This record gives sequence, structure tokens and C-alpha cells, in this order.
Amino acid sequence: MRRPPVLHVIPFLWSGAGGVVTRLCEAQRQHGPVAIVTTGKTVEHADWPAYRTRLRRAGVTHHSIDFFHRDQDLFWSGVGQLQALIDDLRPGVIHAHAGVPACAVHAAREGGRNVRVIGQMYSWGPDRPEWMNRQDTWGLRQCDRVVCSAHSYSDLLVSYGVPAAKLVYLPWGLPLDRLPFESRLAPQSSGRRRHRPSGPVIGFVGRIEPRKGQLDLVNAFARVRKRLPAARLELVGPIADKAYAATVHAAVQRQGLDGAVVLAGKVREVQPWLLRWDLFVSMSSDEGQGLAVLEAMATGVPVLASPVAGIADFLTDGRTGFTLSAATARGVADRILHVLGRPTLLANVERGARRLVERRYSWDLTVSAFERLYWS
Repeated sequence: MRRPPVLHVIPFLWSGAGGVVTRLCEAQRQHGPVAIVTTGKTVEHADWPAYRTRLRRAGVTHHSIDFFHRDQDLFWSGVGQLQALIDDLRPGVIHAHAGVPACAVHAAREGGRNVRVIGQMYSWGPDRPEWMNRQDTWGLRQCDRVVCSAHSYSDLLVSYGVPAAKLVYLPWGLPLDRLPFESRLAPQSSGRRRHRPSGPVIGFVGRIEPRKGQLDLVNAFARVRKRLPAARLELVGPIADKAYAATVHAAVQRQGLDGAVVLAGKVREVQPWLLRWDLFVSMSSDEGQGLAVLEAMATGVPVLASPVAGIADFLTDGRTGFTLSAATARGVADRILHVLGRPTLLANVERGARRLVERRYSWDLTVSAFERLYWS
């Protein structure tokens, strides 16, 4: 029997969140109609074209309504458009990704349409005004269930009055068939790293913005280079904050790292970069879940990361990765050097990380969990 349509509402399709929502829509499209509402494009931001192309090929219909900006006139105009769309589409489930979409969906269904609404919390990031937090949690409280992919955010929503009974811990999984495990290390018995003509390569994937910590990583890497002159650092990800990106570039030049640090920008495929790295280092101060970290773990790249929200759920020091306790450039550099100097432990961590991802973070588990949440 063909299911009623599913409607997703999300501010933009970008970054890791845009990727998993796109993949979820593709999977759901196999069982019935799927539509998605995004802001589409503004002066500052836009959906990533690759995600839009995939959805179009899957037969997912797209509608542009701005639920990114919080201007009242724009918001209420959008609510009217959304209400008309709901009346026309008659979805069985609406999935509201983030607080503003949750507020909009609740306002739109006040017209009488009875539909199951799933809210989703990703992350708030630093320095948000309190009124914004309260607005978002008001919208999430109106949802039938609210999904969190990190335990820290479940606790945060409860502190803002979202009933614990509504919360569902459901982390995003990875398409493991597309992420074959490839150890960067020699067999454990050899006790030596594979021969590399140059020095170790350290990498990170994330949008260039303050909360991702690329500037701190560059400063720490400058100290690593004093001990390992052939080491390289590769930073992959689009620029989200131009002023911050300029500061990162200036730090690279000031410390004489022009030939040693690569800022690759947005890349079509991350995998070819991951396969070159000896260590993935994340100094991010906040993550919705840390999908880039999980992808590195699944691929066989040892991870050294700050145990922040999201990452703390799966990174266990010495078993599935390595944690950063010191935030200073010297402390981080010492930790990088210490980890790179222990090849046997690195090999054990690689295997432990992949086993964890296979057990808890497969994409099939994610799809099955959303099926139960939507239709049970």
C-alpha cells in the first residue's frame, strides 16, 4: 500500500545535515511521495546544488519558503504558503528540521489539518541570544516527537521545558557500503607505520567558521612542524565566515606554513582526502553529531578530538579515538605528537572505531528507526 506523502521542512540543504536529510528523502521516496521545503537561496546563503540535484533525480518535489530568517512579516508570509502546501499535499508526516520550521509547522497546522509532526534538534552553536533559544524550543514543544542525535542536546531541551517523553535519541548513520575500511597502518605485529616518503598528514573536515576551531588547529600544527618538519595539514570545507577564514590564512602566512597547510575549500568528494590522512584532528567547540568525525572513523583514519556535544557520544579515549583535554596550542601539539608516535595503539583504535560505527551507526539502522518513528 502506498503511503501518504512525507514533507520535510529545513532552512537550507547544506553541510552534513543537508547530506543526511537528502539521503533520508531518497530512501523514503522508494515507498511513496516525498516533498521538501527549503529557503532555497538568499543573498548570504543557498542550498548546495549537489543535494538539490540528487533530490530532483529521486523524484522529490521541492518548494522554496524562507524559514531561515526570523523577520515577522517574512515568517508569517511563509506560514501562509506552508499552510496552502499542506492542504494541497495532505502529508501523513511533517519532519521539521530545526526550531523555526517547527514553529512554522505548528502555526500552519493550527488551521485544522491533523498531521503527525516530528521535530529535530541539530545544534545551536555558540553566542545565540536567549530569545532565539526560547523561540526554537517553543516550536519543538509543539511537535509530537523531537529527535536529537546527541545526548547533550536532549538534556538541553529538557532544561528548556521540552517534555522528556517526547524526546527520541536517534543518531544519523553512515552508508558503510560506500566507506570501505582501509587501515593507514602496517599490521600490528610490525609495530611500524607504512613507509611514507614525506611526513605525516593531518586533516580536518568542516566549514571554516570559529566554532570549528581551524585557527587553533593551525596554531597547534605550527608547533608540530618544529618536531616534524615534513608534516602537512589539510583543511577541507567551504568558507562560512569570511573574516574568520582571512584570520586563518593570515596565521598560516605569519607562521611560515604556506607550503605545509592546504585550505582545500569545498570538495566534491571527501573520501580521497581522508585516504591520505594519518590523523583526523577536530578542535570544534560544538557539533550536531560529528558526522565528519564518524566518517573518518569508518574509513580507518584515527581521530583526535575535543569531546564536545555529539562527539562525546561515541569517542572513547584509547578505544575508538583519542580525546583532547588541553585547548592550548602547546597541549594540542604535544597530544598530536604523542598519538602519532604510538602506531600499535593507532592500529587498535582504527579497528575499534570501525567496529563501533558498524554496530551503532549504519544507515540501515537510521532508516528503520525513522520508519518506526514516522508510522508506528
